[in-house]
Amino acid sequence: MSLGPSAKVTLGLMGGVGAVAALNPETILGVRYLEGDPEKIREAADKLELIADSIDRHQQQAHTWAEKVWTENNGRDYAEFHKFWEGKFGLAVFVTAYKYRRAAAACRAYADVIEKTNYALKVLCAILIADLIFTTGYQLVTWKIFRAIARKQALLIKNYGETFAIKYLLPYFVYPLADSFAYAAGEVAIPFAINAVAGVEKDLSGNDVLSLDHNMKEYGSHFLSNMVFDGVADATAYGMQKVPGLRMLNQNIPLPNGWQLNTGTIIPRMAGTTMYAVTRDLTYHDNPLPGSETGLTAEEMYQKLLAHGSRGFIPRR
Repeated sequence: MSLGPSAKVTLGLMGGVGAVAALNPETILGVRYLEGDPEKIREAADKLELIADSIDRHQQQAHTWAEKVWTENNGRDYAEFHKFWEGKFGLAVFVTAYKYRRAAAACRAYADVIEKTNYALKVLCAILIADLIFTTGYQLVTWKIFRAIARKQALLIKNYGETFAIKYLLPYFVYPLADSFAYAAGEVAIPFAINAVAGVEKDLSGNDVLSLDHNMKEYGSHFLSNMVFDGVADATAYGMQKVPGLRMLNQNIPLPNGWQLNTGTIIPRMAGTTMYAVTRDLTYHDNPLPGSETGLTAEEMYQKLLAHGSRGFIPRR
């Protein structure tokens, strides 16, 4: 089966969006890996332990020789030497070796932290990239949903007339429901599948990402957020049509043979996706305001612009 222009352009945009995000994870995704080479850090830990072992070994040899001083001789000076050796010098040597071993243990612990954290960040990076690709390609899915509902609407109008319910309920209620149902399913399935394949059971926030409870909460959050997205996008598009200066920005760019670029929906969808993020935060009782710990970040807006801006260049009829 041959692909149409919309599918071909969408596949190209999906690949381009994924490549841009993968090549710029810090700028686009906000993913910053911990610095340090775990293998070299473990090598340093081995050397520190060798130093500690060497200190212990030489101390034991020195103790054997020093012990003869107070065992083979009598007198106050020898007793003072015995006291100094075991009470101060020997203790100082023991503490020195102990500090080297503590440093070695700390190095190994830090190496483990780097490995585990960076692995979790790589998995997160993969999820974010896959999500961007999915959101970009979802334009074709949402069009199919809308067209299916439009065909059903036309059939109902033909059979029952243009009633209020048929005219407004299908496009402004049934479509958002179906669209949100499908999009939320993808938003939950992607991280679940990647985490399952990667063997990640808990994310960096400690959530049990493979549990039914977590994924049901995520589904509900995404579903509600997408309902808000559709409502805000429709309201923004309607408002832009009423403002002469913005009306032009709400128009698609015409192409030959009856095709047109989807550019007229970029601003409405950017407004919708911003409120999508705000709703997501509110469903978890987080502060959505930019600058707060859980609020919108510049990286999130880059992701939204990358995905939804790209969708504006998918041709349609």
